[in-house]
Amino acid sequence: MVTERARRQYLDAMGINLWVARHSLPNALASDLPALEEASEQATGSLDHHQRLHALIDEIDHSEAPTPGAEVAESPPHDPTPPARSVRALLDIGKSEEKRSDAASVEKAPAPVAENKAAPAATKVENSVSRAPHEPLRFSLQVGTLDGRWLILLARDEALSTQEETLLNAILYAGGVQPAADLSCQRFGWPMMEGLPVDDALDEARQGFKAFLAGRRARGWHPERLLLFGQLPVLEEVLDVHDGQSRVLDLPLWQGPALESLDEPASRRQLWAAMGEWRTWWQAPSQTQDGHDH
Repeated sequence: MVTERARRQYLDAMGINLWVARHSLPNALASDLPALEEASEQATGSLDHHQRLHALIDEIDHSEAPTPGAEVAESPPHDPTPPARSVRALLDIGKSEEKRSDAASVEKAPAPVAENKAAPAATKVENSVSRAPHEPLRFSLQVGTLDGRWLILLARDEALSTQEETLLNAILYAGGVQPAADLSCQRFGWPMMEGLPVDDALDEARQGFKAFLAGRRARGWHPERLLLFGQLPVLEEVLDVHDGQSRVLDLPLWQGPALESLDEPASRRQLWAAMGEWRTWWQAPSQTQDGHDH
């Protein structure tokens, strides 16, 4: 069962800040929420969000190991249905019970029905990734921003080396993009937690990536354009890329060759030809400064 304590820790590990009242209001009823101890910065400071989420899952799974008599004592008598432990339940916190029951009914639907519904979509999207029903999408990438305005996506799992970071910053500078600080990327991997049931793999992956970006708005991330280096069909499906636009994020998208392919002259020529509009885009007034946040 996803307890209130675990829910808050999941959201904190995903980078989504929570406001928690520290003092009771006058004449207020006593709160039934458990008190949470402050997390140690020394223990979690060196871990990224992906590692912290997996550590939390391991901790919860270990604490939920069955013990004699414990299962009967802890199960609520008034609710015979088991609580949902799914990615949608963690992302859609605060939704109505009706929506949760709908998600449960989809999860219990026969596999042939799900396959029949997915077949037409696979014929429309050429780069759709085949997967088994109720299996999560799996992908990882490097993510960073330029002054919070441009979202930089690298279709690769491994972090950039110092030489590659220098190369990418030099490419941006050559294209007329001069941010206040050099680009620094971090890894995003999906699924963030293993072992959870899946209702709609594509929708949950999209909501998870959007939640990741929303958790960084407090750090000044207000992207108005996407730059994708490399090709990753599952990522392009998650972003719903069509005609130079990510329809999921409602942002224009530029796509170029992967950094590791720039050893070939053809890739360098392709990149140089595609960089022509960078300077114009970068010098355009920032939409976030005009109050049009995405």
